[in-house]
Amino acid sequence: MKLRKPLLSLLLALVLCLGLSVPALAGGSLYDIEILYRDGTLVGCDADQNGSGDGWSYDSATQTLTLDGLDCDNVSFTCMGYSENENWTLRLADGSVNTAGQLGLWVDGGHLTITGTGSLTLQGNKLAAVSCFLDDDSSVAFQSPLAITGGPKDGDRLPLTGVNDGRYLVYQTANGEKALYAVIAPSGATVPETPAKTAYATPCPILVDGQAVDFDAYMLKDANGNGTNYLKLRDVAYVLNGTEAQFNVGWDGAAGAITLTTGAAYVPAGSEMSTPFSGDQTYTDNQSAVLINGVQTDLEAITLTDSSGAGYTYFKLRDLGEALGFTVDWDGTSVVVRTH
Repeated sequence: MKLRKPLLSLLLALVLCLGLSVPALAGGSLYDIEILYRDGTLVGCDADQNGSGDGWSYDSATQTLTLDGLDCDNVSFTCMGYSENENWTLRLADGSVNTAGQLGLWVDGGHLTITGTGSLTLQGNKLAAVSCFLDDDSSVAFQSPLAITGGPKDGDRLPLTGVNDGRYLVYQTANGEKALYAVIAPSGATVPETPAKTAYATPCPILVDGQAVDFDAYMLKDANGNGTNYLKLRDVAYVLNGTEAQFNVGWDGAAGAITLTTGAAYVPAGSEMSTPFSGDQTYTDNQSAVLINGVQTDLEAITLTDSSGAGYTYFKLRDLGEALGFTVDWDGTSVVVRTH
């Protein structure tokens, strides 16, 4: 029996709270579409309506979502049928180059075919590059010559296999590593590399409980040139050590996670308040989970890598303050941190 609208709305609310890809609802109202577009980056289609946007179009008659030059954070496509024999298509327009953070597929009552000769690069996040929910007797298939490759880090092109995990189809490498990066493209095709992202070196003097501290910071710029500073996590921990907001930094190898323990004295690693590189640097989005007192927390961060391959994680200072219990303000001339 198919899910009814009230239950679907509840599922949508749960998905939003968990920060997962948001599927469009078949037969949904304008309200559902507004949820999909509220941040301006999520792409979705209602199954009963034609639609189009920058780099995508949907034909309800053929139940086909076509990507043609798409560049966005997430693609969400729900195939919500009312019989088990409905067919849906996700088409990569011939020769098109498409990029997104994540591909979320919800196939309930039918079969989805991914076809075309274009490419779709999924840069991934902390969850998965491709997330598929399959109802009973539903399926997702790649039509030749398309294949899916990827791996746990940017740039991987290892063969990926879809493995059923309950009602979810999870794409992973041969040794069982989850794919946080994936490329859907014709077998052997040359796919343009994702342009390098630049972090701009910028000194960042901060008043910490009234004392001036000079941090080596890096700035990311948005499309309008507005900058946001990122500070090295261990530098912040080092400076706040001994205050009411002190915290320790560690690594959980089994979980692949950065660990932060509030109230604990910081144990230095030797790299504090200095970096082995200078000037502007390319960066990658942090792929590691962040556990604060054992609880996974969604904190945006970037990773800079030195010449030996060692990585250094930089966080937004205000995000750290909100998560760890110190205050970040602006007094008109300086950033101000208060730990009590």
